[in-house]
Amino acid sequence: MTRRQRLCTRLAGILNGLLEKRSSWSADIEGAQGLDGTSVRWFLSAQRAGKSIALLETVTSGDDSARLVRYWLLSPDESSEGLWMLQTAEKNHEKLDEQWINDELEEAIGRLEDPQASSSILEIPKARISGEPVPVLSRGAFARRFREFAGLSFFVAGFVILAAFSSLQYHRMIRLVRDINQAIGLSSSRQSLALKSMEERLDTLDSEVEKLRTDVQREWGAFEFSRKHTAMNLHTQAEELPWSQYSRKRAYHYLADRIESAASYRDIIREISRLPEDNAQAETVLAVDRANIVPLSSYTTTIAGLSFPVRIDGKDADGADFMISSGFGELRPSDLHSGRYFPHMAVDIINVSNILVVTPGNSIVRFPGEPGSVVAAADGEVINQGFSSVYGWFLEVKHPLLPEWRTHYKGIQFLSTYYAHMAEDSGLRPGDRVTRSEKLGRIGSTGRSTGPHLHYEVRVYRNSGAFSGRSGHFDRVNIYIPKGS
Repeated sequence: MTRRQRLCTRLAGILNGLLEKRSSWSADIEGAQGLDGTSVRWFLSAQRAGKSIALLETVTSGDDSARLVRYWLLSPDESSEGLWMLQTAEKNHEKLDEQWINDELEEAIGRLEDPQASSSILEIPKARISGEPVPVLSRGAFARRFREFAGLSFFVAGFVILAAFSSLQYHRMIRLVRDINQAIGLSSSRQSLALKSMEERLDTLDSEVEKLRTDVQREWGAFEFSRKHTAMNLHTQAEELPWSQYSRKRAYHYLADRIESAASYRDIIREISRLPEDNAQAETVLAVDRANIVPLSSYTTTIAGLSFPVRIDGKDADGADFMISSGFGELRPSDLHSGRYFPHMAVDIINVSNILVVTPGNSIVRFPGEPGSVVAAADGEVINQGFSSVYGWFLEVKHPLLPEWRTHYKGIQFLSTYYAHMAEDSGLRPGDRVTRSEKLGRIGSTGRSTGPHLHYEVRVYRNSGAFSGRSGHFDRVNIYIPKGS
C-alpha cells in the first residue's frame, strides 16, 4: 500500500463518517487564522457523486478581499478492495503540483480530524502555495461595487434623459404659455364686452323695476285710500240710519268691516253691491256670515210656557239652527212696490243651517233639502186656518190660559200663536187638537215673501186689543228678547 493510497483511504473514511447515509454534508467555521495572522472563515462541504466523494474547502479572509479554494475528488480503487484513490486535487481551480499532493492530503486530514486547530492552516509552507491566495471579489463586495456602478450609471442616464425631456418640455411650455396668453386675451376681451352688455341690461332692468315699484306703491296707496274711505262712509251711513232700521245698521257695519279687509277693488265692489235696502234684506246678508248670526236659542221668551216654533226634523226644537231675520217692531214696506213703511209686529225666523251662498242680489241659495219644520209652541186647538195673499198658508192655534198670563195681561181672554208663509196646507182644521212641538207643516215662502221663513206672531185676545180678526180683538206682543236684557 502506497502512502497516497493510505492517505486517500484515511480521508475517505473520515468523509464517509461525516456523510453517514446522507448525500451531502457541510460546516462553516469562524475564528480561524490565515498565514498572515488575520481572521479567516473556513467552509467545508462533502458530497457523494455516485461511488465517489468530493470535498470542497473554502477559506475566505475576514474582509472578503481574498479566498482560497481546495477541491478533492476520491473514488474506490477497483484493483484493491477497501482502498481509495485520488481522482482530482485542485487549489484555486488549478491542479496541485504532484510533489505536494501527499502533504496537502495529510494537512486536509488534520483539519478534518481537528477543525479548531488553526495551525493546520497557519503552518502551510508558502512554497506549497502557487503564489499568494488569489484575490477575488466576494459576493458581498462584488454586489456592493456592482450596485455602486449601476446606481451611478442609472443616475447619469437619468440625468441625461431628464435634461433632454426638460428641454423638450420647456419649449412645449413656452408655446403653451404663449397660446394661453393669446386665449386669455381674446377671452378677456369677449368677457369685457359681455359684462358691459350685462351691466347695461341690469341698469335698464333696475330702472324698470324701480318704476314698477313706484307704480305699485302709488296704486296700492290709491287702493288703500279708496278702501278706507268707502268703509268710513258706510260706517257713517250706518250711524245715520234710524234705530227702526237696526238690521240695516248691523249689515252696513258688517259690510264696512269686510271692505276694510278687502284685497282688491273687485271685493270692494262686491260688498257695496250687497248693501240692503230694508231690514229683511239686511238679515239675509247677515245670515251668510256665521260670526254675525245670533241664533234663536240665544233669546229668552217673554211669555212662559211657549217653546220655539221651529225645528230641524230629527232634532230638538232648541232654536240652535235658526235666527230672527226680522225683529219685532222693525219698519217694513207696506207692500213690495210702494214707498210706505209700517212696523213689523211679528218675528221672521229663517233656517241658517242649510245656507250655501247669498247672491249679489241678496238671494239665499240653500243646500238641497227642507228649510225646516213649523211646530206647535204649546198644546192647543186650531182656531183659524187658510191661505192669504199676504201671509200665504197660515195656521192659528189657541192655547189654554196659564195663571202667569192672566197676571201679566189684564183682561186677557185667551192667547194664540200664529204661523204664516208655510209651504202648503197643513191639513189641520179648526177644532183639531195639537200638542207641544207637534209638526204643523214646513217652512215655506208662500204669500208676499222674499224667501223661505216663518212669520210668527203671539196674539193676546182682549176687548181692548188694537187689532181685530175672526176671533175678536187682539194685541200682538214681542215674545223674544236677547238673554241678559
